[in-house]
Amino acid sequence: MGGSVATTSRRDLILRAAREEFSIRGYAGARTAGIAERAGVNKQLIHYYFGSKRGLYDAVLQSADASFGDPQQLRGTKPVDRIRRLLGSVYQSLADDPNLVGLLLRDLAESRRTRTSRMGGMVRRLIIDLGAAISEGQGLGYFRDDVDPDLAARQGVALVLGYLAFEEATSGPVHAHRAEWLERSCELIVRSLSW
Repeated sequence: MGGSVATTSRRDLILRAAREEFSIRGYAGARTAGIAERAGVNKQLIHYYFGSKRGLYDAVLQSADASFGDPQQLRGTKPVDRIRRLLGSVYQSLADDPNLVGLLLRDLAESRRTRTSRMGGMVRRLIIDLGAAISEGQGLGYFRDDVDPDLAARQGVALVLGYLAFEEATSGPVHAHRAEWLERSCELIVRSLSW
């Protein structure tokens, strides 16, 4: 039993170190030796647990995907509440782990060259879920009919991700205004949709 706890903690150390390294250097720039050094483990452990650098990257993205939560849990809530909760959930996940923002931006930038992006899929799912909430709100009479749900969802996601990506440049002391900013951003989005 004691070995299982040590095994889990070493694997978690590697995942945390890899998340940070990939967020700073991207997939192409990160080195397994640097990740191992950052985690304080032997490089061979990376290959033991994950098989390869690609396997480690996939595990990091999978853990990042899980941190965004399951939007299916919000089904059945009012469209206005769902929009606030979807944006709030993603915003909080990204704010809680600054490496997620870097990982997301790096993955999206690298995907322009490789045409593959796992994190981009997470963003697209969020856009789809927001668009569905907006469309449902239009059908129920909460929101204006002249608003394109997909475009409004993209704008909402850009607002949330953009703030966190440029937080240091735009808000002065980091973290000082996050809760207020999120609340006002959600209110701005909801008001722009409303009659």
